[in-house]
Amino acid sequence: MKRVQYDRYGGPEVMAIAECDLPPLRDDEVRVATRAAAINPFDWKLRRGAMRLVTGRRFPRAMGTDFAGIVEATGAAVRHVQAGDAVFGSIDFKKSGAFAETIIVNAAHLAAKPSRLSFGEAASLPIAAMTAWVALLDKAQVGAGTRILIHGCAGAVGAFASQLAVAHGAEVTGTCGPDSIDTARAAGVTSILAYSDVKAAIPGARFDAVFDTIGTLDAGVGLAMLAPKGVFIDINPTPARMLRGFLSRRYRLAFANAGLKHLPAIARLAQEGALRPNVGREAPFSEALTAITEAETGPRRAGKTVLVF
Repeated sequence: MKRVQYDRYGGPEVMAIAECDLPPLRDDEVRVATRAAAINPFDWKLRRGAMRLVTGRRFPRAMGTDFAGIVEATGAAVRHVQAGDAVFGSIDFKKSGAFAETIIVNAAHLAAKPSRLSFGEAASLPIAAMTAWVALLDKAQVGAGTRILIHGCAGAVGAFASQLAVAHGAEVTGTCGPDSIDTARAAGVTSILAYSDVKAAIPGARFDAVFDTIGTLDAGVGLAMLAPKGVFIDINPTPARMLRGFLSRRYRLAFANAGLKHLPAIARLAQEGALRPNVGREAPFSEALTAITEAETGPRRAGKTVLVF
């Protein structure tokens, strides 16, 4: 089968589509015929070597984490899916490999695909929706009446965060660019600020949670907007941000892998229409290298770029 891989850490030029043999299926694994795979910034950050202390230096390495497809076979210990089922999920980033015609994934990393979603839409869910879930429901514990500011409310994570917050009864204020206002309103954001207006909002702000989805909100500004027991949630930590945040004791980090256990709940909300993926472009797998490069280096476009097989 064919997959996208790279033989060293680096930019788009290190990628290639190559033939690869799959290893034998383990008891806790599932083999899936890929129908769609969503491109995330995390994928090219891994290829650039951002996590090389964890991913190591064994090459070639496969690319891609989020996928949707049809189960071909299951390991002896797998009970919740069977051959022929439509599923979606996320491969462990230490292995990656979703940009491939066929993948092998741990059974705990997938769930039944919501029937109302296309394969492309389902593939757009995992990392972004899991990150939003961990941030809002695990870290901030949003509920009815919770006041939350989502910085970057129309991006991949921000849009899901807005939808999750609304679904749980929170009052959502969001920041976005002028071209994303309609997207933010469709996600349920009731009060929208321009990025440049955030500092001006500090004096009257008393948010129970401030969620920075894009890593551009100064931690000090975010903390200044909190109610006495509020929390500032970050998914783009830098040493300086972490130091500033940890000194306050109200700084929280949210990572997608902590949300794997919530995939079935995410699927349920998507089936109910509370979570609505936004696919901006679908590209055939044969054009994967171009699609990944354009998503990485080209102008930002609304919605996810998805490879289809």
